[in-house]
Amino acid sequence: MANPDPATLAKARPRPVYRNIGFGELSNYRLPIPGIASIVHRVTGVALFVALLFLLGLLQMSLKSEAGFEAFRSMVWGNLFGKLVLIGLLFALIYHWIAGIRHILQDRNWWLDLTAARSTASAVFVISAVLTLLIVWRLW
Repeated sequence: MANPDPATLAKARPRPVYRNIGFGELSNYRLPIPGIASIVHRVTGVALFVALLFLLGLLQMSLKSEAGFEAFRSMVWGNLFGKLVLIGLLFALIYHWIAGIRHILQDRNWWLDLTAARSTASAVFVISAVLTLLIVWRLW
C-alpha cells in the first residue's frame, strides 16, 4: 500500500485544539481529584515555607526571655485564632508529607492509571484529615 498524501491525512484527522483558560472561565472548569491533590500539594508547600519565617520569629521570641515566652504562649495557645492557625499548619505539614510520598511512588511508576490516581488522591485527603484530627484530639 502506498503512503497516503499528508494533506489527506490532515483532513481526515483534525488536530486537537488546546485553548488557554481565562481567569473568568476557571469557575466553569472542573479539575479532577488528582489535579486538585497536586495543586493542594504545591499550595501547602508554599504555605509551609512562608509560615516557617513567622514560626522561626516566634521561636526566637519565645527563647529570648521569659516575657517573650509568655507573649508567645498567649498568642498561640491563649486564643482560638492562634490554635486554628496551628491546626491549619499541622494539616498542611501532614498533607504535604503524605502527598509527597504519593508523588515519589508515582515517580517510581506505581499507581499511574486513572483509577489508582483517583483513589490515592482521595486517600491522601482522608489520611491527612484523620491524622490531623487525631493529633489535635490528643493535644487538646
